[in-house]
Amino acid sequence: MSGASVGACPVEDRIAIEDVMVAYCTAVDSLHDLDGLCDVFTPDATFDLSGIGLPRKLGHAGIREFFTAVFADMSHHAHYLTNFALTAYEGDRASARAYIIGMGRSKAGNEVTVNGRYYFDVVRTAAGWKASRYTMDFMMPLPGSLAVIHADR
Repeated sequence: MSGASVGACPVEDRIAIEDVMVAYCTAVDSLHDLDGLCDVFTPDATFDLSGIGLPRKLGHAGIREFFTAVFADMSHHAHYLTNFALTAYEGDRASARAYIIGMGRSKAGNEVTVNGRYYFDVVRTAAGWKASRYTMDFMMPLPGSLAVIHADR
């Protein structure tokens, strides 16, 4: 989203937008709060992890389907947001980015740590700010991806 000056954003909106991102991480880390996850998003939201090789899902039904599978597989999650930045603001629409460190352990004992960025497009609704689009990218390679580099030497 291209937007007006980010400086024109009232501090209350900035905090509320950051709270959307925090609510997302809190619900993901619960390993059960599907309603809380859906509450972060508009009913027709785009949940797009195709940039990191995971599926693109649409709306609450798609988000619920994705996380039902994730929660069934995982025993632990921990997500930490840093470097929050409002990247666009147009009164009732905004975009934000945060760096993420996410860790998880599957029920089978596999562990992963992800270092990346979350991107949220949000809209003001009667119920407050909600995410209309979510994407992410990696800043560091995933574990195991360095094996290819070492094999070439």
